[in-house]
Amino acid sequence: MTVSELFDAEERTSSRSGAPKRRRRWIVHVIVWPLLALVLIGGGIAAWSLYDDAISVRADLEDASSAVGEFQTAAAERRLADLPAIAERLETSAQSAVEPTAQPLWSMGELIPVVGENFRAVRIIAEGVDDISAEVVTPASTLAGSFALARDPATGGFDLAPLREATEISTTAQALITDLHDEVQSIDTSATIGQVGDAVDRFDDMLGTAEAAIPQLNGALAGVGALLGIDGPRTVVLAFLNNAEAAALGGGPAAQTLLRVDNGTINIAEQVSSVDFPIGIPVDVAVDDSAKQLYDSIFLDNLNAATSRPDFPTAAAIISANWQRTKGITPDVVASIDPIALSRLLQVTGPVTMPDGEQLTSENVVSKLLNEAYFRFPEGGAESDAYFAEAASAVFARIMSAEYDIWAMADAVIDAANRGSLMMWSADPATQELFDGTRLQGVLPQGNEGATVVGVYYRDRSSSKIDYYLRTDATITTNTCNPDAPTWTVETRLRFDIPADVELPLYVDSSFYDHYITEVFLYGPIGASTASVEVPEPGRETTTGPSVVDLNRPVEKFTVHLDNGQTALVRATFQGTPGDYGPTETRVTPMINATNVTMSDATCG
Repeated sequence: MTVSELFDAEERTSSRSGAPKRRRRWIVHVIVWPLLALVLIGGGIAAWSLYDDAISVRADLEDASSAVGEFQTAAAERRLADLPAIAERLETSAQSAVEPTAQPLWSMGELIPVVGENFRAVRIIAEGVDDISAEVVTPASTLAGSFALARDPATGGFDLAPLREATEISTTAQALITDLHDEVQSIDTSATIGQVGDAVDRFDDMLGTAEAAIPQLNGALAGVGALLGIDGPRTVVLAFLNNAEAAALGGGPAAQTLLRVDNGTINIAEQVSSVDFPIGIPVDVAVDDSAKQLYDSIFLDNLNAATSRPDFPTAAAIISANWQRTKGITPDVVASIDPIALSRLLQVTGPVTMPDGEQLTSENVVSKLLNEAYFRFPEGGAESDAYFAEAASAVFARIMSAEYDIWAMADAVIDAANRGSLMMWSADPATQELFDGTRLQGVLPQGNEGATVVGVYYRDRSSSKIDYYLRTDATITTNTCNPDAPTWTVETRLRFDIPADVELPLYVDSSFYDHYITEVFLYGPIGASTASVEVPEPGRETTTGPSVVDLNRPVEKFTVHLDNGQTALVRATFQGTPGDYGPTETRVTPMINATNVTMSDATCG
């Protein structure tokens, strides 16, 4: 639409509405005529400019929009060498577009009644695009092509300069986008022309997406930095979770490695197992009474049960307290990883060779570590502990070699964290704060606005490694037919599927029981309450309770007893109160056989 067509349409609209034509034409010719539609950039930015500058501004921002698209494509295709040139073009276009908005005439335009907010909107958006281009996109494009975790041949330590630069850029981006988002949200779109208001809304959405994504990047960078000792000497406990003996966060931390890290240098100081720590004597860690009710005394007096609660800071505190009490070492960082995550990382590194020549691959690492090892060492104990230690050292050494595609590894690490198979805690409050809002932190959200999260968690109580054969399904039904009392029905089905021709070692099968016992914990949304508890299929036997509030959420516990081949189904319905609820999301225990989650909405009427 041309300028003339645009304002002819405005005049026709005025005539139809019955407004005085003479006065409306005066507004059009004297005030509104100098305004012109700006253009799209990124997620779709449009605004208005003074007529004398509009043509050049529009062309510049159209070039910027094109550059943004090319940059995204090149980054996705990892054509990193192309990024600096594209970023340069974007910066040139953004600088040219922002120049008119810095002129006195433009500032005067912002003061004009009726149309001033349009001028202000254009300036805010143009300045924001220019700042992001210059302070984030350009330095990031230069770094991306050269970023690597390279080791110094003399010291064996990593060069942390690229990591520090990436952290600085990401920190700048977060502050810049947060401030810009606040400024964009201050624009009064009710005082702008419709097209300008729509453009502001689109830009606001784009900034909101970026504002949510950047903390994930900052958390990942902080995590890597903590593991490499970017802030100086640190002690790191790396806990390997055993999903064959399920716990809410994945499995018990049966095998652990103590690392000494300092400015890129990493050394394995000690490898231990849970049997190296006393059982039956609770550690001095403050937890809510609700957690003690749900998870019993074993939660605090057996290191292998430290991951029972779906809250990694709690697990890290218990692990740290055990190290302090038994070894006299207070870890600065506690991280956890399970074989499910190792499988994803080995997709990037390729196979790892054990000292005896055995290979661990992405395809076999889960079965070898979580099942075959127990047939190989049916008594468990020192032999199996030594095997796990060798496997952990071999995989760790391969990952620390950094001889692989660093960007593919970044994708793998993000995938592992999003699946709940990689978590981290730091004793340093500033570092820990960078984990806030990320899956790496291993916590449930503290509100329902972004997403309404429910949880389905399992814990083995058979004293076994039987969960290699456990199959689980979860179904979550959201009912918002009554917005003042929405409900979430959370149910899970469990079944053991042990082949008839497999003779299980007692270490796997449990030497204490003639069947299998699994505890189920169903967590509702923040602020909800339990409306009902059901056991449609009890299996051999299912008991319910306690019913408590934990982590500010209603929780229902079920203790399920099953024979091989039996099925149990348990269900809880949680009712919310009036408020804002984001889309329903489900968190589950990372299981060897991944839980099949089905989401549905209740049919209203």
